[in-house]
Amino acid sequence: MKLEIENKREDIYTSLDPRMKLLMLILFTTATYISRSTWVLLWDYIIIVALYMIRRLWRGAWRTGILFGSFLILEFLIGFIPHEGTKAALGLIIFFLERTSIFFVMGNWMATKLRISDFSTALQNMHFPKGAIITLAVVFRYLPTVSDEFRSIKNTMKLRGIGLTFKNIILHPIKTGEYAIVPLIIRSMKIADELAASAMTRGLDLETKRTSYREIRLRLKDFVAAGIVVIAVIGGIAVNSILQKGGI
Repeated sequence: MKLEIENKREDIYTSLDPRMKLLMLILFTTATYISRSTWVLLWDYIIIVALYMIRRLWRGAWRTGILFGSFLILEFLIGFIPHEGTKAALGLIIFFLERTSIFFVMGNWMATKLRISDFSTALQNMHFPKGAIITLAVVFRYLPTVSDEFRSIKNTMKLRGIGLTFKNIILHPIKTGEYAIVPLIIRSMKIADELAASAMTRGLDLETKRTSYREIRLRLKDFVAAGIVVIAVIGGIAVNSILQKGGI
């Protein structure tokens, strides 16, 4: 009985249709870029952290909260810079970082516990081009794999006394960057090749329609979950626009 309850709970958190997850990724990326308001950005940040927590991805929620909080603090501190040119340049950099990071954060949220076979089947049912399906399947399988590789690189650096710490980044930036980035690039190239080969062996490049032993279809809970998020994001933009027009 307890096992059945756990399975149902797991199903609630992880079985959202991949197409709806992809819709949320596109929604947040688009919403943050079309709005320049910090309040809208903060509202979207809160929703994203809540999505992590709903799926019980506590570590991801904690890291995402710290990342977003750092961006907001930096944006606040930039306002105290007296030189207008420097303020504008740094403000532009933070502007793009705040919004571009959302794509990767939501991509990681989507890729976590994502069944690539379900994702490929869902896109196939939408008559996506084969090339696009293979590309997206490799990308979303690539994200968690690279995260694990980077964690291994950090542990190896720590064993050799060159840990990826704030102190080493400041005192030895070139050396630390070399030991962290070069192995990651080499491993990433190999991982990409392996994932592409894996996709081919699964028959993603076949002209005939692939079959799936799992039933992939949109259910009421998928529309409800996605609808709540869409209403929350668009509602935040609308409320902020109304308040700005009212001079509040």
